[in-house]
Amino acid sequence: MISIPVSFLLAAIFLGLGLLAVFWRALPLFSRLLFAVFFLLLCVEAGLVGLRFAHGNVDFLALQRSLPVWIAPTLYLAFATLTVPFDGAKRLIRLNALVATFLTLAMMLPVPIPGFVDVVIGMTFAVYCLALFLVWIGGPDRLSEAPTGQSGLLHKLQLVAILVMAATLATDAWIALLFAQQKFAMAADIISYASLAFLLAAFGLAVLALRYRPPRRSEKNVSAAQADKVALVEAARRILLEQELYRDPALTLTRLARRTGTPDRDLSQAVNKVVGVNVSQFVNQIRLEEAARLLAETNAPVTRIHEQVGFLTRSNFYREFQRMFEEAPGAYRKNIQSSPDSRSRYSDANPPSSS
Repeated sequence: MISIPVSFLLAAIFLGLGLLAVFWRALPLFSRLLFAVFFLLLCVEAGLVGLRFAHGNVDFLALQRSLPVWIAPTLYLAFATLTVPFDGAKRLIRLNALVATFLTLAMMLPVPIPGFVDVVIGMTFAVYCLALFLVWIGGPDRLSEAPTGQSGLLHKLQLVAILVMAATLATDAWIALLFAQQKFAMAADIISYASLAFLLAAFGLAVLALRYRPPRRSEKNVSAAQADKVALVEAARRILLEQELYRDPALTLTRLARRTGTPDRDLSQAVNKVVGVNVSQFVNQIRLEEAARLLAETNAPVTRIHEQVGFLTRSNFYREFQRMFEEAPGAYRKNIQSSPDSRSRYSDANPPSSS
């Protein structure tokens, strides 16, 4: 029989994969952390399995049996949080953490049902395997928060994760059946071979992760990419002005990105690269430019203008306007309308009313 301490080697590889996940800088931070937590949980689980079957230590049996109801949702979240903006990701994490906590507490109850814990673990893996599959069938574009250059790779990794979860579910069901039949030696053999299979798979994944390098872009490709970013920012600006989206105080990055037909992350990166600000500041700049135009070309009250361009409060409008134009709206109107050029433009825009 293959020695069970293979589990300790597996734990070491999972720990290494967790460290690699942390430094996968192409992904958003919270997604990297979820992948790292997933591999850390696997590391602990593998170590506890080794302690139990290699050394007969059952002191941590309750922990070892409860970890799977955290491993499955963490893997799901690592991918699912790439499909929604940050606020949506936080809600997903809170909801699934509550579910895992509830399942953990349920497994600690003295339920007089044979195999209750195994059923809970099996159902957890089955549900999250299905949930992950539903995300996967949406294609690479479903991972809207991932960089476009990484979405294809992540989509393939997602399929691998689904297959591994399905194989784990089948193996655990088999082992649970053997334990129910008191075939402990055969169950230990299955655990050994399963550990070896996971060891080989994890080692292969670690080798691929270490050898993977993002494709280098030529100078021509970099220039083309920069041109694409500029075009995307101009498209966003045009949509904001032509469709007057800037007037909506509740405008979100996701809504604007959908209007431009691009993932949230790509629009955010383009605005940051081209304009040097985030999307919220970019929208505020357009609001302030429109406010300045209205101050120069109309005699509308400042209060009406700040509401018209999408600012919720007068104080915020005044603060942002003064920061951008270095004077208060009233002073800006007085100065701009008193200059000779703007006086003629103001007269054209506001002809005297006939009596």
